[in-house]
Amino acid sequence: MAGGRQYFTGQDGDPAPLVARASRRVRFEEVDLLGMLWHGRYAGYFEDGRMAFGRRYGLSYQAFREHGTVAPVVRFHVDYQHPLRFDEECTILCSLHWCDAARLNFSYTLENQAGRTVAGGYTVQLFTDVEGTVLLLPPEWLGTFRQQWRQGLL
Repeated sequence: MAGGRQYFTGQDGDPAPLVARASRRVRFEEVDLLGMLWHGRYAGYFEDGRMAFGRRYGLSYQAFREHGTVAPVVRFHVDYQHPLRFDEECTILCSLHWCDAARLNFSYTLENQAGRTVAGGYTVQLFTDVEGTVLLLPPEWLGTFRQQWRQGLL
């Protein structure tokens, strides 16, 4: 949720979102002529959040690869609220929201060092096999993860 904006709504009884954090400093190559983080770079910041999430909860890119599953991003949205500037550090909060469908619903909040929300957004990822065939049901290997999540063990 960014600045109070809720991107995904759950149902009664759904487990709370799982959250991971990452930190990143704005590099010179990422800013535009105004010294602000160029808008096209936010995808990489969201990616840093997803990678931190994967490491924390066992859903890394390596885990997907080992199970013959791919989860391409099919929707990307960002809301810009305040610029990040060169050499400024930010925190990326990446939250996975419960969904019974064969997809991953992630939301992101980027905060500057003062704790101000500078951007928020979301991605939706579908599951496919390695050939790109969309899976209509979540892969079996994610069953244990979902069960632990529902039981509050994660």
